[in-house]
Amino acid sequence: MKFKFKSVIAAAVLSVAATSANAAITGGGNSELVFSAWDSVAGVGYTFDLDWTKALNDMVGIDQTTANNATLTANAKVSASMIDANGVIYDGALTGLPFTNAANVQWNLGAFDSGSGRTRLLMTQGDSGLTFASTNDQVKTAATLFGSYAPASNGFILSAADDTYAVTSNTNGIAYAGNFGTGWNGNTVDTTNVLGGSSNMYLLAPTTLSASAAQAINMQLLSFDGNAIVARTYMDENDVWRLNISSVAAVPEAETNAMMLAGLGLIGFIARRRRKAF
Repeated sequence: MKFKFKSVIAAAVLSVAATSANAAITGGGNSELVFSAWDSVAGVGYTFDLDWTKALNDMVGIDQTTANNATLTANAKVSASMIDANGVIYDGALTGLPFTNAANVQWNLGAFDSGSGRTRLLMTQGDSGLTFASTNDQVKTAATLFGSYAPASNGFILSAADDTYAVTSNTNGIAYAGNFGTGWNGNTVDTTNVLGGSSNMYLLAPTTLSASAAQAINMQLLSFDGNAIVARTYMDENDVWRLNISSVAAVPEAETNAMMLAGLGLIGFIARRRRKAF
């Protein structure tokens, strides 16, 4: 089943496209949402710009600059204006995905904000399930690496017609999508999944505006209406790889399913008894 951009996002994207080409894959103080993938065996990397500036601000709001911000925890709850009736925030083709062996590919999705407030990271959690960074300096270092990697990849955009993605090799230094591995040089632990896999998304931010390197990090599961926000890659009916970001309802545990079936069976048994009684 195909989905489309949330209408408000699509309108903004089309409006920009009508006036000018996508400027570039950006790092900056408030980065665009960037999809990265690489095949470490073949040494091929891929950087895809979702063309969504200030993704953090749109999804979870502008960071409050008040020290010891009591509303920080609430900031990981996505606004209803970002989600359509199917729970979809974004769904689009991964244009120009260059890999011939999907089994070797790892990917992640992220954005960062290092503007006037605290440094915030929006990242996918790897399929290992490991936790992220634990200190302020680790988040800042990861954001710095992200901020240099994304714009560096602009030199490897193939053509003006395809300026939303870049293809790199492991000889391209900081521009190569796999240069920092799964955890941005060990600063965020594992952030990657395999093609065809899905990952929860998390917001990472220091608990206060303190500059202390050892300051603890508040790691929050991105959610909407109690359901996790999940990024997944999938192949559509045209054999095109796509990225989907959506709100996913929790899957019932096996015990819950068993109890539900038992309850339905009991209701059926009572109904049959009543029919026989009459």
